[in-house]
Amino acid sequence: MSRVIFVTTELHPETPGGAGVVVDALARMLGRDRESVVLLLTTQPVVVVDRPGVEVVARRLPERGFMRRSEAVAKAVAEVAEPGDLVEFHDFEGIAYLALAHRGDLGLERTTLTVRLHGPYDLLSEAMEVPPEDWGHPIAMEREVFRMADAVVIPVEGHRRHVIERYQLDPGRVRVGPPPVPPLTRANGSPGLTPVFAVIGRLGEMKGSQDMVKAATMLLAEGARLQVRFIGGEGWSTTSRSEMRPWLESMIGPEHAARFAFTGQVERDRLPDLTSDVTAVAVPSRFESFCLAAHEARMMGHPVIVPDLPAFESLFTEETGALVYDGTVDGLAYSMRRILDDAGLAERLAAAPPPVVGDPLTVYQDRPEPRHPRAQAGLATAATQRVSAAWEASRPHQGDSWLQTLYRLVPDGLARVLTRAPQGLKDRVRARASWPLEAERRARRQRLEEVDRRIAAGEFPDLGDPEVTVVIPVHDDVGFLPETLASVYEQTHPSWEIIVVDDGSTDPEAVAFLDGLRRPRLRLIRQENMGLPGARNTGMRASKAKYLVPLDSDDQLEPEFLSRTIPALEAHPQAAYAHCYARLHHDIDAYWVTRPFNPYWQLLGNGVVGCVLLRREAWEAVGGYDETMTLGNEDWELWLRLMSGRWGQVQVPDALFRYRKHGVSMSVSTEARFEEGRRLVRDRHLHLYQTDRLQRFKRRWYPLVTVLADRPGEEDDREYVSGVEELGAGWGKYVIDVRGVDPEPVATIAALADALESQPKAARAVTAGLPPLVMVRRWNLHDRGATPDRAVVIEDPLVGPEPTVPDHLPRAGWEVPPHLTDSGVAVQRQPPEEDGRLPHADSW
Repeated sequence: MSRVIFVTTELHPETPGGAGVVVDALARMLGRDRESVVLLLTTQPVVVVDRPGVEVVARRLPERGFMRRSEAVAKAVAEVAEPGDLVEFHDFEGIAYLALAHRGDLGLERTTLTVRLHGPYDLLSEAMEVPPEDWGHPIAMEREVFRMADAVVIPVEGHRRHVIERYQLDPGRVRVGPPPVPPLTRANGSPGLTPVFAVIGRLGEMKGSQDMVKAATMLLAEGARLQVRFIGGEGWSTTSRSEMRPWLESMIGPEHAARFAFTGQVERDRLPDLTSDVTAVAVPSRFESFCLAAHEARMMGHPVIVPDLPAFESLFTEETGALVYDGTVDGLAYSMRRILDDAGLAERLAAAPPPVVGDPLTVYQDRPEPRHPRAQAGLATAATQRVSAAWEASRPHQGDSWLQTLYRLVPDGLARVLTRAPQGLKDRVRARASWPLEAERRARRQRLEEVDRRIAAGEFPDLGDPEVTVVIPVHDDVGFLPETLASVYEQTHPSWEIIVVDDGSTDPEAVAFLDGLRRPRLRLIRQENMGLPGARNTGMRASKAKYLVPLDSDDQLEPEFLSRTIPALEAHPQAAYAHCYARLHHDIDAYWVTRPFNPYWQLLGNGVVGCVLLRREAWEAVGGYDETMTLGNEDWELWLRLMSGRWGQVQVPDALFRYRKHGVSMSVSTEARFEEGRRLVRDRHLHLYQTDRLQRFKRRWYPLVTVLADRPGEEDDREYVSGVEELGAGWGKYVIDVRGVDPEPVATIAALADALESQPKAARAVTAGLPPLVMVRRWNLHDRGATPDRAVVIEDPLVGPEPTVPDHLPRAGWEVPPHLTDSGVAVQRQPPEEDGRLPHADSW
């Protein structure tokens, strides 16, 4: 049975903190029936308490640095967690940020990563009287943790709407998991002549201790008879005050000091005795995720006064023994006055049944599946951009330094001398200015000037019948458009034109820039805003060219794009489009290598970049882009329509397209919403996604195993070949040679495949026999740079044949071309794999 792993910086009784009480109780309850693990990360050594059925793993955290702490957490989780485990993080300080943002690198793609709402900084900061000024970075990390998590666990239903709206979460990924409320005996006794209002829990601004003092002194000043008893130790303050109690006492003043009592920290089992004479328990909190103290008070038989917070919504009403106030000091005082003025109100409230919170373990019985790797990657990219922006925003802003200004004035000749300055000198000035950035700015300026010179020299006469039309939609953002246009004018193929479609721009600067576009071979079309697919269709309808290129206004074509893709497409008359790899630039410098085209894979996820050379005849045959796909995936949807129309495709294995990675772009947002986007695509092609149709596609294009055998078999999820030379034409995710093994070891083949499915970092699975029976991952067979690199052994003594499958079997489209790997630029590979099992309909 898979494990539940709690990742926390608090654990009762090893460390203080309310979250630690919850984690301790949940781990103990789960430990009765299954193995549970607590990964405790603290800045100080702790003495771990023995818990039956619970393994506690303690690790040290850095003293300071939110990102350093998150890095330490990520490394610790990667050491402990395994595929199939469920990992639950608490939300404080965004400790889960790097584990989620780098889960692929850490081997956590198939580990379910969830986060439990306890008290994130951005909600706490709103509850404080003095909002902290240095929380921007951790608040951003926490927000992205909620967005990237496979599920967010909220303690009560009342939080659902708030967290969904605040963090833009998929409602299906928000789950209710109440913390345990351990039993407490009822308080024996009765209120005395002077009403006593108790506040249970640590003193703190977030807990509203100051609000209770203000409300009580207001009533005392009016002549009311009452006492206030604070039961709890010192809590957390966001201000410079080191202790809450002296501050509260200064607010009370000597005239009312006798009416207030502070018991300090007490053991939980003493609460019934310490509250035996209490009239009501007040919960003046500014924020609560659950508030165990309120439920404990009702369990002991006390009426409670609670603010109108999501934590109490639909649980605490007068029918369950509570007065609910509006969260203000006046509202709290009014509710206390009601109890003072109505002698029977407290008794009626005390007699009401307490609220029912539900089973704390239900949330662990139906665990969510990890997000699709595409969604994981998209969410991580968007999170990195937003957290980086928050970090930059938290740093003091300065204008251009004197060195930046000097760099702008340096002539190019002297600039080359500066680049050869001693490294020590360059290191000292790097903090003030970046010469590489200035060099990039100069190169851009020179490039644009060279294109302008060629235009002025008449190198681009208008063409009556251009072979290619490049369609560039624009909406407001024209900051990168000059470079995009320049990349078309730099094409080595001579026959092209440009159609820029202004898709309802309203920004004055953008409109003015487009008004000034006066260039040869360029037409401007203006229309009401329709969205990207509609704008592309408009430009393509206005073209008469044989070939079309959809190019976004912030991307670029490499000079050889047309001269390489046109011959490729002409060599394949049944192909609708020619596509290629991409060069990522701006925020990141890397090659993006798409996987080889496979119709079954294409149903599960897009493997074609959006910028292609598209045959006009094919575009017309299927009706162009779907203009309702305005939130992304419009290209993927078109590729599927073309595939359904029996059009083929051709891949040019080179990076001929330059994709600008900057900020949270539309493509990044599309990847982050991958599951939702795939459902939208599926809903437009239901005939392709029927189970029997998917099975046929999978059987033809992606069987689980390619079996090298003496005679063919009849298994649905296997393809059989008779010789090594045939392996290169197969599509099985795994390859195994069982020639000479009689009878065919069906159960062992299935076990080896299961082992590889559960270990995505494994390159091969073997039996314990000598020599072993070996199953190899096809990716490793065709690509020397494949990242799976380990072996997994199953407890099966079966002996296999002597190895006959080669270590490397070249195959077009699988291996990254040497001119890319040897370029010195990083290569990012789209893994040429999907899950080996047919996806369940519910997973869509």
